[in-house]
Amino acid sequence: MEKILEIRDFCFAVSESFRLEDISLTLDSREVLAIVGESGSGKSLLAQSILGLFGALPRGKMYFQSRDMSELDSAMWCAFRGKEIAYIPQDPLSALNPVQPIGKQILESYTLHNPKISSSKRREVLTEALQSVGLDISFAARYPHTLSGGQRQRALIAMSIINRPKILICDEPTTALDALLQRQILELLRSLAHQSAVVLITHDLGAVAHIAHTIAVMRGGRIIESNVASEVFNNPRESYTKELLDALDFSTLTPNPYESSEVLRLRDFSAVAMKRRFWRNSPITITHNVNLALHKGEILGIAGESGSGKSSLGLAIVRLMAHMGEIRFFGKDIRDFSKGEYFALCAKIGVIFQDPFASLNPRMRVGEIITEGLIYHRRHAYDVSKRLESALQSVGLDMSFAARYPHTLSGGQRQRVAIARALILEPNILLLDEPTSALDKSTQKQILTLLVRLQKELGLSLIFVTHDLDILRFLSHTLIVLKNGYVEESGASSEVFSMPKSAYFRELLSAHSC
Repeated sequence: MEKILEIRDFCFAVSESFRLEDISLTLDSREVLAIVGESGSGKSLLAQSILGLFGALPRGKMYFQSRDMSELDSAMWCAFRGKEIAYIPQDPLSALNPVQPIGKQILESYTLHNPKISSSKRREVLTEALQSVGLDISFAARYPHTLSGGQRQRALIAMSIINRPKILICDEPTTALDALLQRQILELLRSLAHQSAVVLITHDLGAVAHIAHTIAVMRGGRIIESNVASEVFNNPRESYTKELLDALDFSTLTPNPYESSEVLRLRDFSAVAMKRRFWRNSPITITHNVNLALHKGEILGIAGESGSGKSSLGLAIVRLMAHMGEIRFFGKDIRDFSKGEYFALCAKIGVIFQDPFASLNPRMRVGEIITEGLIYHRRHAYDVSKRLESALQSVGLDMSFAARYPHTLSGGQRQRVAIARALILEPNILLLDEPTSALDKSTQKQILTLLVRLQKELGLSLIFVTHDLDILRFLSHTLIVLKNGYVEESGASSEVFSMPKSAYFRELLSAHSC
């Protein structure tokens, strides 16, 4: 195969902790190169440096089809970028313009590089680009907020390949997507490798196992190991690579058995959203007639693909969404709670949201964020600082973090702060809505190990909402699987995983095994 890209001794620093050092790699045509590593290892910085997004190339050499890229000025870079090397950013929702239809955004790069093309030719090219990613021309008139996560990711891919670039750089293209969507996107990228070389940036070694030809492992701005994929998986040289592979194994998560006392019961329970129609609000049922019980110390997993109603069910259980049907806490119907009893109940239920950065107030320090609920409920008012220190220690942080702001923390640290905020009131039930979906595998393992320890020490009952079946296989005692708001499977996790009854859940398991 023809060598299309060669990098020699790249060195570049944005800050002391955000730098590249002595990066050297090669990329052949039709090759899939995976660059893997934890958050902050320099993966995205390397991708953006290859694209010349910092005004100049880092110190070192880069050759594209034997051409020295240091010779390009800013105008030449604009002509080169998007046409020869295209980039797919990490978050499709924030990368797409919310006020422009998808078709216009996909054509933007093509029109820039081909200004004299007729409108009929542009429509022909747009149709071809959409079809190549599994969408039809009807999507051209739709806006980003009307698309699912997988459809938005496909739209970004169509935008990147419309000029038929020689190299396609994909920055975390499957992060936070469920297993079925991950498999679809990875299969799409594998098919695109027949016409473009693909650089796949990810923190998930498991996601690239069946697609990458070569894997480069990054740590601290350096490539510490690079080899063909089979060698990296079967005979890793570096201890750090072994740690990344070990982080894929959740079999060490062994929570304690749960007790028989019941803390939550749902009967014919439905989560309901209110939609404004003309002059009145009309209810729309999201999940339908769910029946379940949660016991002290039990970990209940709620699984399903994106849009199945998992998060809505969890939010309705903690009464952050409207609901229909019966819900009982600690044996008592919620309708029988007095105002004072309901206020006390709120302190017994903790919630950890999917995006820790969005759920933490950016204007408040970590200490203020964690103790806010404690002060509101007027509990332990005489010893707030001691309770804060205890909460921080329980999640592996020290008191120095109390004075810091959320933007100064890593993703794993922010998630630990969110857990500490929920734990400081000593809840009996903890709802976790996709708490690890956007974290790298090493940080995921740390957070899950922490949750298992807290379950053992405090007897917490957990409602764990996620699309990651690998986690639920070992973490959960019981499992319910949702599809389009209906329960497809339910029961003890060991039985559901070993003998799935529905074709839908078998398909989910198959997607995880690929």
